[in-house]
This record gives sequence, C-alpha cells and structure tokens, in this order.
Amino acid sequence: MSDFLWGSATASYQCEGAWNEDGRGLSKWDVFCHSDQNKTGITGDVSCDFYHRYEEDIRMLSEGGQNAFRFSIAWPRILPQGSGEVNQQGVEFYKRVLSTCKRYNVTPFVTLYHWDIPQPLAEIGGWENRSVIDTYLEFAKVCFREFGHNVNYWTTFNEIDFVTMCEYITGRYPPHVTDFNRAVKVLYHMLLASARCVRMYKDLDYLGSIGLVHASANAESLFQNDAYTEAVENADMFFNKIITDPAIKGWFSEKLLNKLTESHLDLSFILPDDKEVFQAGTVDFLGINLYNRALVKPYISGESTLTGGVSGESADKRVIVKNWFEMDKDPEAEVTAWGSEIYPKCMYDELIDIKKNYQAIPVFITENGIGYCEELDENGQLIDDARIKITQEYVDWMLKAKSEGCNIQGYFIWSTMDLYSWINGYEKRYGLVYVDFENKLKRIPKKSYYWYKTLIASQGSFNKQNDKNQNH
Repeated sequence: MSDFLWGSATASYQCEGAWNEDGRGLSKWDVFCHSDQNKTGITGDVSCDFYHRYEEDIRMLSEGGQNAFRFSIAWPRILPQGSGEVNQQGVEFYKRVLSTCKRYNVTPFVTLYHWDIPQPLAEIGGWENRSVIDTYLEFAKVCFREFGHNVNYWTTFNEIDFVTMCEYITGRYPPHVTDFNRAVKVLYHMLLASARCVRMYKDLDYLGSIGLVHASANAESLFQNDAYTEAVENADMFFNKIITDPAIKGWFSEKLLNKLTESHLDLSFILPDDKEVFQAGTVDFLGINLYNRALVKPYISGESTLTGGVSGESADKRVIVKNWFEMDKDPEAEVTAWGSEIYPKCMYDELIDIKKNYQAIPVFITENGIGYCEELDENGQLIDDARIKITQEYVDWMLKAKSEGCNIQGYFIWSTMDLYSWINGYEKRYGLVYVDFENKLKRIPKKSYYWYKTLIASQGSFNKQNDKNQNH
C-alpha cells in the first residue's frame, strides 16, 4: 500500500473565491448566486478564499499527514468566454497550486469539470447543446498542455448523474429545469464529452491516468422477492450503470436502453457513430463519491417525483421514478439533520459490487464524509467526535473490501476545509479544518484533522510516492 493516496477534496467554485479577479470570467453559478433566483443571497464570491490562501491550505493538508489533494480547475478562470483566448493569469494560478503541492510532497488529483460551466456556454443551452462538447475539449486540451507534465491523475467530470438530476429533474440548481428527457440528453452529452476527452488525453501520450468521478448510491432493498429484486436492478441502472457501463465498458446495456425507450424518452440525440467514440474512450480508473445507499422498493403508482435530491440534502425527500422504482426508508436508520441515512456499510457493499461488475478496475474513493452544523466550543476548538466515529466506520468497511481483493488505490475525505456547499451555503460543514467565516477566514484544525493524521500513520507511510508521481 506504499502508493495508496490518502487525501481530502475541494472544488473550484466552492473554495476559491476571487470570482471577478485576474481575468476570471463568469460561471453560471456566479450569475445564479447574484440573481433574484438565489433566495438566500449567499454566494461563493469569497468562500474560504483558497485563491489567496492556497499555500496555507496545502501546507496544513501536508502537515496533517495527507499525501494527495483533489481539486478542480475553474473553466472560466482558464477560458473566460468558454473558448478562445486563454487567461494566462488563471493558468499561472494553477501552476502555483501545483508547484506548492510538489513542494509539500502532495500528489495533485485534478478534476476538469466540477459544475462551473462558463456563463456564455450556459446561455446557448449548456450541455443540452452538443457543440459544447467541442468547447469542453478545447478547455481540456489547454489544461493538459499547461499542467499535464505535473499531474498524473485527471478526472473528466464530477458526478454527471447527480448534477444532472439537481439541474434538470429536481430543478434545485441552475438552470432549474424539471424535464426527464432534457436530463437524459444532458447526461448523455457529458458522458460523450468524457469519452472524447479520455481518448484525446491518451492520444497526447501523457504518462498519467484519466478517469471519471461518479456519485455512487448502491441500490439495496429491505425485502427479498421478485418485485424488490426488479426495483433494485432498475435503481442500479438509474443511479449507477447509466454512468459506469459506458465509462468502463464502452456502451450502455441493452436493458437500460430498452428501459429508457419504454419510458417514452426521445433518444434521437444518440447518433450512429457515438458507440465507437465510447468504446475508444474508456476510463483508466473510477472515482467514487460515496455517502449513502439507494434504498428502494417496487414502483406502485404515480408520476415520477423527485424532491429534495437523492443525496438527502432535504429532510422532506420523496423519489418516485415511474415504472422503475420508489425510494424506501429504513425505520430504524439513523439520519442526519438533512434527512440523509447514515449507513457506512454502503462503502463495502458498493466496492464489492464494482468488483463483481468491473473486475479489477482501479477505484479511488474521491469523496466521503459527513456534514454537520458546527460551532466552536468555549475553548475555540471543534470537537467533532460524531464525524470521527462515522468516518472511521466508512474507512473500516473500505479496508475490508480492499482486503477482499477490491482494487482501491486512494481515499479522499470531503472536504479539506469548510467551504461553500452550493444551495446549503455555509451552514453545512464537512471540512477537516474549521473556517471561521466571521473572523478573517481563520483556519482551525478540527479534532477530525488530527484523527485523520493518526489514521494515515497507522496504515503505514504513504508520504513517499512512486517515482512517476515525483519526477515531474
């Protein structure tokens, strides 16, 4: 396990701030957060100001025993209009971040797209517009050219399924649409863009590897009979196989395509030559963002209804997918303040399922953790024992799966520090480091920060990466 990556994760819009500095263009999240649609008035304009404090954050990460840092590159910081002229100040920022990672012996794990599409592209339909795929590839090619010799782990997209659901089914994220057919079109175009990006990266002959990050929710049920088995299979296709099959195997299963057709979805956006593109662009590894399972039961009646999001970010959560499945609840389960079930064994169950379906594909746990409303105690400390207990259980289940032959190569806690949590604002905290948003963004390591350092040390020395990771 000498090359195992132990780290933590962030995303550009959620942590960088500096939304209008040094030539950065607008993303659709900037526009939404500054619009009347943002009922909270809370924005990511400053957040925890990683843009100016990146060295402090990476140094603290390294001092906490972590040897890897997952972050994303802001598309509008590199190409302010989405395409065309490159913003050299943005390029230099990420070069400084990468140089700092190297100085502190931290392996960068870089995401190309974590939801912050440039506003000019959002205005022409975003991912509904197939031409945006070519524009995304232009952005990716700039990133590979500028940073490719200093990055050995790339991911094309973060959570295609979840962000599509939030944007085009529940309507919680901009552009606030509730349309299953448009959702499937967007999801498909992003998957196609990912496949083309993977192929392009490999053709450029870099030494690194490239994958995709999936928001996994392993499908399970409380009862075992034919109806429940069918519901689990349908939910697995809906939440997982629609992403993992084309990314890893190179195309969708006939069962899934038939199910989409039976649901009266217009699949005319699938073009005859696309299958060859997918087959030529399969990923080197799979990133898994894992927080909970998808507990389901058979569909009974009613139109498709998705409220609150499948991640449990609302206590008033209801999910029905007509003729597929309905979400269920375990009456004995512990839940968070956001209504999300706490079930760490989902880590083991999902990893074993991936091994069963995709054999020895390398897997990274690219996000795992739990969010709480938190305040410093009278001593100015954050004693997050509940987070430590639950995260330790997740890790224990991961290590059990690894001991049983799952090809797990890294684990990243979400998140490195407290940051902007999309429409949850700053109330929902996930960080290993407390950020005092009312006191000059002071960083205060939580008890979990020290627990994680001890955990990493207990698993052996991971601070020395292999030669490939260090000779750049």
